[in-house]
Amino acid sequence: MEEILKELQATKGVRVAALLSEDGFVVEEVKEMGAPEASLLSARAATALGTAKALAQTLGQEGVEEVMVEYPEGALLLVPLSGYHLLLLLDSVRSLGRVRLALKRAVPKLEVHLGQGPQ
Repeated sequence: MEEILKELQATKGVRVAALLSEDGFVVEEVKEMGAPEASLLSARAATALGTAKALAQTLGQEGVEEVMVEYPEGALLLVPLSGYHLLLLLDSVRSLGRVRLALKRAVPKLEVHLGQGPQ
């Protein structure tokens, strides 16, 4: 698990990569020096993802693939996994394309590790 998060965090622009439980507790985290701790973001991130899921239901959607919150100096990505979610803190939205490509490789690995994907 840690290796997968390290691969994500090594992607240019990713300051924090963390796996969180659905209720917002940090399961595993890797971050660059000086980046905020995932524990400072996790509970509120879980709330943001819960709100996005409720909006999806209201819109008649199956679920949420990703939630992004953009800030003047970065962005926060939340990716739901069954029973967990992945949190990525980016230094800039310019990194978004590169990070989404890294996610396409990392999410299936995480799902296998969490017992949710094909073995």
